[in-house]
Amino acid sequence: MKAIKYLFFTLLIIVVLMFAYGYFFLPDKVQVSRSITIERPAKAVFKTVNSMHHFNDWSPWAKLDADAKYQYSGPEYGVGSHMAWQGNDEVGSGQQTIIESKPHELVKAELFFDGQSDDPAWASYVIKDMGESSEISWVFDVDFKGSVIGRYFGMMMDRMLGPSYEEGLSNLKSLVESKPVYDFSNFSIETVPAQTILFISTEGRSDQDISAIMGEAYTTITDFMQQNDIQFDGMPLAITRSWTNELWVFDAAIPVDITAIEGETGDIKLGQTYAGKVVKYVQVGPYDQAELSYPLIDAYLAEHELQQNGDSWEVYVNDPTTVSEDAIITHIYHPIQ
Repeated sequence: MKAIKYLFFTLLIIVVLMFAYGYFFLPDKVQVSRSITIERPAKAVFKTVNSMHHFNDWSPWAKLDADAKYQYSGPEYGVGSHMAWQGNDEVGSGQQTIIESKPHELVKAELFFDGQSDDPAWASYVIKDMGESSEISWVFDVDFKGSVIGRYFGMMMDRMLGPSYEEGLSNLKSLVESKPVYDFSNFSIETVPAQTILFISTEGRSDQDISAIMGEAYTTITDFMQQNDIQFDGMPLAITRSWTNELWVFDAAIPVDITAIEGETGDIKLGQTYAGKVVKYVQVGPYDQAELSYPLIDAYLAEHELQQNGDSWEVYVNDPTTVSEDAIITHIYHPIQ
Protein backbone atom coordinates (compact mmCIF):
# COMPACT_ATOMS: atom_id res chain seq x y z
CA MET A 1 0.00 0.00 0.00
CA LYS A 2 2.85 2.38 0.87
CA ALA A 3 4.44 1.63 -2.49
CA ILE A 4 1.25 2.58 -4.30
CA LYS A 5 0.99 5.83 -2.33
CA TYR A 6 4.64 6.57 -3.04
CA LEU A 7 4.13 5.94 -6.75
CA PHE A 8 0.98 8.08 -6.79
CA PHE A 9 2.64 11.05 -5.10
CA THR A 10 5.72 10.67 -7.28
CA LEU A 11 3.60 10.81 -10.43
CA LEU A 12 1.62 13.72 -9.03
CA ILE A 13 4.82 15.66 -8.32
CA ILE A 14 6.09 14.92 -11.84
CA VAL A 15 2.81 16.13 -13.35
CA VAL A 16 2.86 19.29 -11.21
CA LEU A 17 6.49 19.98 -12.09
CA MET A 18 5.82 19.42 -15.79
CA PHE A 19 2.80 21.69 -15.64
CA ALA A 20 4.78 24.36 -13.80
CA TYR A 21 7.67 24.08 -16.25
CA GLY A 22 5.35 24.31 -19.23
CA TYR A 23 3.39 27.19 -17.75
CA PHE A 24 6.34 29.31 -16.60
CA PHE A 25 9.13 28.45 -19.05
CA LEU A 26 7.75 27.22 -22.38
CA PRO A 27 6.72 29.92 -24.88
CA ASP A 28 3.15 30.54 -25.95
CA LYS A 29 4.19 31.63 -29.42
CA VAL A 30 6.03 29.20 -31.68
CA GLN A 31 7.45 29.85 -35.12
CA VAL A 32 8.73 27.46 -37.78
CA SER A 33 10.59 28.93 -40.74
CA ARG A 34 12.37 27.60 -43.80
CA SER A 35 13.88 29.51 -46.74
CA ILE A 36 15.07 28.83 -50.27
CA THR A 37 16.53 30.82 -53.16
CA ILE A 38 14.65 30.70 -56.47
CA GLU A 39 16.30 31.76 -59.71
CA ARG A 40 13.41 33.92 -60.79
CA PRO A 41 12.39 37.54 -60.01
CA ALA A 42 10.26 38.21 -56.94
CA LYS A 43 7.15 38.95 -59.01
CA ALA A 44 7.19 35.41 -60.46
CA VAL A 45 7.47 33.84 -57.00
CA PHE A 46 4.82 36.17 -55.57
CA LYS A 47 2.26 35.30 -58.21
CA THR A 48 2.64 31.58 -57.51
CA VAL A 49 2.13 31.82 -53.73
CA ASN A 50 -0.53 34.55 -53.94
CA SER A 51 -3.31 32.03 -54.59
CA MET A 52 -4.90 29.34 -52.46
CA HIS A 53 -6.55 28.01 -55.63
CA HIS A 54 -3.12 26.93 -56.88
CA PHE A 55 -1.60 25.90 -53.54
CA ASN A 56 -1.65 22.22 -54.46
CA ASP A 57 0.52 22.90 -57.52
CA TRP A 58 3.47 22.78 -55.12
CA SER A 59 2.09 21.69 -51.73
CA PRO A 60 4.09 18.95 -49.95
CA TRP A 61 0.84 17.38 -48.73
CA ALA A 62 -1.08 17.10 -52.02
CA LYS A 63 0.49 13.73 -52.86
CA LEU A 64 -0.31 12.17 -49.48
CA ASP A 65 -3.99 11.59 -50.20
CA ALA A 66 -5.21 11.18 -53.76
CA ASP A 67 -8.80 11.05 -52.49
CA ALA A 68 -8.68 14.29 -50.49
CA LYS A 69 -11.49 16.75 -51.21
CA TYR A 70 -10.75 20.42 -51.90
CA GLN A 71 -13.06 23.40 -52.20
CA TYR A 72 -11.99 26.80 -53.50
CA SER A 73 -13.75 30.12 -53.14
CA GLY A 74 -13.03 33.83 -53.23
CA PRO A 75 -10.79 35.47 -55.83
CA GLU A 76 -8.20 33.35 -57.60
CA TYR A 77 -5.41 35.64 -56.39
CA GLY A 78 -4.88 37.95 -53.43
CA VAL A 79 -6.82 38.70 -50.26
CA GLY A 80 -9.84 36.42 -49.86
CA SER A 81 -8.45 33.54 -51.92
CA HIS A 82 -9.66 30.50 -49.96
CA MET A 83 -9.10 26.75 -49.83
CA ALA A 84 -10.77 24.13 -47.61
CA TRP A 85 -9.75 20.48 -47.52
CA GLN A 86 -10.74 17.11 -46.07
CA GLY A 87 -8.32 14.22 -46.21
CA ASN A 88 -6.86 11.21 -44.45
CA ASP A 89 -4.92 11.27 -41.17
CA GLU A 90 -1.76 12.53 -42.89
CA VAL A 91 -3.52 15.43 -44.60
CA GLY A 92 -6.20 16.17 -42.00
CA SER A 93 -8.87 18.76 -42.67
CA GLY A 94 -9.12 22.50 -42.35
CA GLN A 95 -9.11 25.73 -44.31
CA GLN A 96 -6.82 28.61 -45.15
CA THR A 97 -7.48 32.09 -46.50
CA ILE A 98 -5.16 34.85 -47.67
CA ILE A 99 -5.62 37.82 -45.33
CA GLU A 100 -2.71 40.02 -46.46
CA SER A 101 -1.01 40.46 -49.82
CA LYS A 102 1.79 42.93 -50.58
CA PRO A 103 2.92 42.67 -54.21
CA HIS A 104 6.28 40.94 -54.59
CA GLU A 105 6.93 41.07 -50.81
CA LEU A 106 4.47 39.18 -48.61
CA VAL A 107 1.50 36.82 -48.62
CA LYS A 108 -0.09 35.91 -45.28
CA ALA A 109 -2.75 33.24 -44.79
CA GLU A 110 -4.94 32.42 -41.80
CA LEU A 111 -5.34 28.70 -41.05
CA PHE A 112 -7.90 26.71 -39.07
CA PHE A 113 -7.45 22.99 -38.43
CA ASP A 114 -10.58 20.93 -37.74
CA GLY A 115 -10.68 19.18 -34.38
CA GLN A 116 -8.06 21.46 -32.86
CA SER A 117 -8.21 24.89 -31.26
CA ASP A 118 -10.75 27.41 -32.49
CA ASP A 119 -7.90 29.91 -32.65
CA PRO A 120 -6.11 30.37 -35.98
CA ALA A 121 -2.52 29.81 -36.96
CA TRP A 122 -0.77 31.78 -39.70
CA ALA A 123 1.40 30.91 -42.68
CA SER A 124 3.41 33.71 -44.26
CA TYR A 125 5.46 33.82 -47.44
CA VAL A 126 8.12 36.50 -47.11
CA ILE A 127 9.87 37.32 -50.39
CA LYS A 128 13.20 39.11 -50.70
CA ASP A 129 13.90 40.58 -54.13
CA MET A 130 17.46 39.93 -55.30
CA GLY A 131 17.09 41.10 -58.89
CA GLU A 132 16.99 38.12 -61.22
CA SER A 133 16.54 35.78 -58.25
CA SER A 134 14.66 35.93 -54.97
CA GLU A 135 14.63 34.37 -51.53
CA ILE A 136 11.36 33.16 -50.06
CA SER A 137 10.76 32.21 -46.44
CA TRP A 138 7.77 30.06 -45.52
CA VAL A 139 6.91 30.94 -41.93
CA PHE A 140 4.37 29.24 -39.65
CA ASP A 141 3.21 31.07 -36.51
CA VAL A 142 0.93 29.81 -33.74
CA ASP A 143 -0.08 31.22 -30.35
CA PHE A 144 -1.11 28.59 -27.77
CA LYS A 145 -2.53 31.27 -25.46
CA GLY A 146 -1.55 29.67 -22.18
CA SER A 147 -2.29 26.05 -23.11
CA VAL A 148 0.39 23.96 -21.40
CA ILE A 149 -0.33 20.96 -23.64
CA GLY A 150 -0.04 23.24 -26.66
CA ARG A 151 3.29 24.58 -25.41
CA TYR A 152 4.72 21.06 -25.12
CA PHE A 153 3.37 20.32 -28.59
CA GLY A 154 5.16 23.46 -29.76
CA MET A 155 8.49 21.94 -28.68
CA MET A 156 8.07 19.33 -31.44
CA MET A 157 6.68 21.71 -34.06
CA ASP A 158 9.94 22.40 -35.89
CA ARG A 159 10.80 18.69 -36.23
CA MET A 160 7.27 17.86 -37.35
CA LEU A 161 6.64 20.72 -39.79
CA GLY A 162 10.13 21.74 -40.90
CA PRO A 163 10.77 18.84 -43.32
CA SER A 164 7.39 19.38 -45.01
CA TYR A 165 8.16 23.08 -45.45
CA GLU A 166 11.52 22.19 -46.97
CA GLU A 167 9.86 19.81 -49.41
CA GLY A 168 7.19 22.36 -50.30
CA LEU A 169 9.76 25.07 -50.98
CA SER A 170 11.71 22.65 -53.16
CA ASN A 171 8.51 21.95 -55.11
CA LEU A 172 7.86 25.68 -55.40
CA LYS A 173 11.38 26.30 -56.70
CA SER A 174 11.01 23.58 -59.35
CA LEU A 175 7.60 24.90 -60.42
CA VAL A 176 8.60 28.55 -60.72
CA GLU A 177 11.93 27.82 -62.41
CA SER A 178 10.21 25.52 -64.93
CA LYS A 179 8.21 28.43 -66.33
CA PRO A 180 9.68 30.27 -69.34
CA VAL A 181 11.50 33.55 -68.86
CA TYR A 182 10.11 36.33 -71.04
CA ASP A 183 11.75 39.55 -72.18
CA PHE A 184 9.23 42.31 -71.47
CA SER A 185 11.64 45.18 -72.10
CA ASN A 186 9.73 46.41 -75.19
CA PHE A 187 6.43 46.75 -73.32
CA SER A 188 4.77 49.78 -71.79
CA ILE A 189 1.35 50.74 -70.47
CA GLU A 190 0.03 53.98 -71.94
CA THR A 191 -3.14 55.99 -72.42
CA VAL A 192 -3.83 56.80 -76.07
CA PRO A 193 -6.27 59.28 -77.65
CA ALA A 194 -8.74 58.36 -80.36
CA GLN A 195 -7.70 58.94 -83.96
CA THR A 196 -10.01 59.64 -86.88
CA ILE A 197 -9.42 57.06 -89.60
CA LEU A 198 -10.47 56.11 -93.09
CA PHE A 199 -10.70 52.34 -93.26
CA ILE A 200 -11.68 49.36 -95.36
CA SER A 201 -12.89 46.15 -93.73
CA THR A 202 -11.27 43.14 -95.33
CA GLU A 203 -9.87 39.70 -94.59
CA GLY A 204 -7.19 37.26 -95.62
CA ARG A 205 -6.63 33.53 -95.25
CA SER A 206 -3.38 31.99 -94.11
CA ASP A 207 -2.72 30.60 -97.59
CA GLN A 208 -3.09 34.04 -99.22
CA ASP A 209 -0.63 36.90 -99.67
CA ILE A 210 -1.80 39.11 -96.79
CA SER A 211 0.60 41.91 -97.72
CA ALA A 212 -1.00 42.14 -101.17
CA ILE A 213 -4.49 42.34 -99.64
CA MET A 214 -3.35 45.09 -97.27
CA GLY A 215 -1.53 46.91 -100.06
CA GLU A 216 -4.66 46.95 -102.21
CA ALA A 217 -6.74 48.35 -99.33
CA TYR A 218 -4.20 51.08 -98.51
CA THR A 219 -3.90 52.03 -102.18
CA THR A 220 -7.67 52.41 -102.44
CA ILE A 221 -7.70 54.66 -99.36
CA THR A 222 -4.75 56.82 -100.45
CA ASP A 223 -6.25 57.28 -103.94
CA PHE A 224 -9.47 58.46 -102.30
CA MET A 225 -7.49 60.83 -100.08
CA GLN A 226 -5.68 62.36 -103.07
CA GLN A 227 -8.93 62.82 -104.97
CA ASN A 228 -10.49 64.62 -102.00
CA ASP A 229 -7.41 66.51 -100.79
CA ILE A 230 -7.37 64.68 -97.44
CA GLN A 231 -4.13 64.79 -95.46
CA PHE A 232 -2.41 61.98 -93.55
CA ASP A 233 -2.55 62.32 -89.75
CA GLY A 234 -0.46 59.29 -88.83
CA MET A 235 1.02 56.05 -90.09
CA PRO A 236 -1.08 53.21 -91.58
CA LEU A 237 -2.57 50.73 -89.15
CA ALA A 238 -4.58 47.51 -89.07
CA ILE A 239 -7.29 46.76 -86.49
CA THR A 240 -7.84 43.07 -85.81
CA ARG A 241 -11.53 42.14 -85.64
CA SER A 242 -10.98 38.39 -85.42
CA TRP A 243 -8.01 36.11 -85.90
CA THR A 244 -7.85 32.35 -86.22
CA ASN A 245 -5.29 30.01 -87.69
CA GLU A 246 -7.12 30.17 -91.00
CA LEU A 247 -8.57 33.67 -91.31
CA TRP A 248 -7.63 37.22 -90.30
CA VAL A 249 -10.52 39.71 -90.38
CA PHE A 250 -9.28 43.28 -90.04
CA ASP A 251 -9.72 46.95 -90.88
CA ALA A 252 -6.94 48.47 -92.98
CA ALA A 253 -6.88 52.11 -91.87
CA ILE A 254 -5.10 55.44 -92.29
CA PRO A 255 -5.40 58.28 -89.74
CA VAL A 256 -6.76 61.49 -91.29
CA ASP A 257 -7.49 65.06 -90.23
CA ILE A 258 -11.17 65.34 -91.19
CA THR A 259 -14.52 65.14 -89.44
CA ALA A 260 -16.75 63.94 -92.29
CA ILE A 261 -16.64 62.59 -95.85
CA GLU A 262 -19.03 63.36 -98.67
CA GLY A 263 -20.01 61.73 -101.92
CA GLU A 264 -19.43 58.18 -103.10
CA THR A 265 -16.91 56.36 -100.89
CA GLY A 266 -17.32 52.74 -101.98
CA ASP A 267 -15.89 50.41 -99.33
CA ILE A 268 -14.18 53.26 -97.49
CA LYS A 269 -15.64 54.26 -94.14
CA LEU A 270 -14.90 56.97 -91.60
CA GLY A 271 -14.35 55.97 -87.97
CA GLN A 272 -12.25 56.34 -84.86
CA THR A 273 -9.74 54.19 -83.06
CA TYR A 274 -9.99 53.14 -79.42
CA ALA A 275 -9.19 55.76 -76.77
CA GLY A 276 -7.97 54.71 -73.35
CA LYS A 277 -5.50 52.49 -71.55
CA VAL A 278 -3.39 50.09 -73.61
CA VAL A 279 -0.46 47.73 -73.45
CA LYS A 280 1.98 48.78 -76.15
CA TYR A 281 4.57 46.43 -77.60
CA VAL A 282 7.33 47.61 -79.93
CA GLN A 283 8.14 44.91 -82.46
CA VAL A 284 11.42 45.34 -84.31
CA GLY A 285 11.95 43.11 -87.32
CA PRO A 286 10.00 41.49 -90.17
CA TYR A 287 6.21 41.65 -90.12
CA ASP A 288 5.92 37.84 -89.89
CA GLN A 289 7.58 38.11 -86.48
CA ALA A 290 4.05 38.82 -85.22
CA GLU A 291 3.63 35.04 -84.88
CA LEU A 292 6.00 35.30 -81.91
CA SER A 293 4.91 38.74 -80.72
CA TYR A 294 1.28 37.92 -79.97
CA PRO A 295 2.04 34.94 -77.67
CA LEU A 296 4.54 37.22 -75.90
CA ILE A 297 1.82 39.85 -75.46
CA ASP A 298 -0.52 37.18 -74.05
CA ALA A 299 2.22 36.21 -71.57
CA TYR A 300 2.66 39.85 -70.55
CA LEU A 301 -1.07 40.26 -69.95
CA ALA A 302 -1.16 37.06 -67.88
CA GLU A 303 1.97 37.96 -65.91
CA HIS A 304 0.54 41.35 -64.95
CA GLU A 305 -3.04 40.06 -64.50
CA LEU A 306 -4.41 42.43 -67.15
CA GLN A 307 -7.68 41.93 -69.02
CA GLN A 308 -8.01 42.83 -72.69
CA ASN A 309 -10.71 45.40 -73.36
CA GLY A 310 -11.27 45.53 -77.11
CA ASP A 311 -9.67 44.81 -80.46
CA SER A 312 -5.91 45.08 -80.82
CA TRP A 313 -4.26 47.02 -83.63
CA GLU A 314 -0.89 47.42 -85.30
CA VAL A 315 0.72 50.68 -86.42
CA TYR A 316 3.33 50.41 -89.17
CA VAL A 317 5.78 53.04 -87.99
CA ASN A 318 8.23 53.13 -90.89
CA ASP A 319 8.23 52.34 -94.60
CA PRO A 320 9.51 48.79 -95.25
CA THR A 321 10.74 49.89 -98.69
CA THR A 322 13.23 52.33 -97.15
CA VAL A 323 14.71 50.19 -94.33
CA SER A 324 16.06 46.68 -93.97
CA GLU A 325 13.77 43.93 -92.66
CA ASP A 326 15.57 43.95 -89.31
CA ALA A 327 14.80 47.67 -88.91
CA ILE A 328 11.05 47.50 -89.55
CA ILE A 329 9.15 48.85 -86.54
CA THR A 330 5.59 47.87 -85.67
CA HIS A 331 3.72 49.16 -82.63
CA ILE A 332 1.14 46.66 -81.37
CA TYR A 333 -1.58 47.97 -79.05
CA HIS A 334 -3.87 45.94 -76.79
CA PRO A 335 -6.67 47.82 -75.00
CA ILE A 336 -6.89 46.86 -71.32
CA GLN A 337 -9.34 47.45 -68.51
